Amino acid sequence: MKSNEIVMDARVSLVRNLKSELAESKKRLAEVEAERDVLLAHFSLGLAALFDFSQLPSEAPLRIIDGWNAILHSRAVSKLTSEDISRLKAEYLAARGIVAPSADTPPSGSCGEVPAMPPLSVWIVFDGTQANSYRSGAYRVTYTGGTGAHRADRMIIDYIHAAKLLGLDVSRITVETVDKAFAKKIADLGARVEAPHPFHDNDSKQS
Repeated sequence: MKSNEIVMDARVSLVRNLKSELAESKKRLAEVEAERDVLLAHFSLGLAALFDFSQLPSEAPLRIIDGWNAILHSRAVSKLTSEDISRLKAEYLAARGIVAPSADTPPSGSCGEVPAMPPLSVWIVFDGTQANSYRSGAYRVTYTGGTGAHRADRMIIDYIHAAKLLGLDVSRITVETVDKAFAKKIADLGARVEAPHPFHDNDSKQS
């Protein structure tokens, strides 16, 4: 093999390596940007929930529910369609009288004032691609936004940690989950853990 061929092969190999490194860097950048977007969403959603907690009477408890865990933990998820899962979530919320606000329905009260809400006592957190949060009576329902596994778990852990840093009594917080690794992290922060309350398809009036 001639020297110029050796040089050319070395250059081709170098270009291939650089292309591979560039592709890996782009992949990592996309992952970091996605994580940044999730953290930004979690920050504002967490602030809303922390405000709810701070408004509770000093001895009042707060129950946090790992939404999908509560709905699906006792079911054969692999046999459920996306329509089945959406129906189960709708039934779960309806059984608790939770109604999502409609953009077409203005708040009641004079001059567009938001009606007084009871103190929030239950916070339900779902993984969801679009970050969102709303109040319904004594409930708050939150969707984490972003992609990937365990987003609700991470939000709940970050929330309890933030509450602890603020000097709030996290022993007043009870988290419903059957995830043992998640439960250990919760307990390590000083909050309580309980198994989700049983939920069946006939918990609501819908069939």
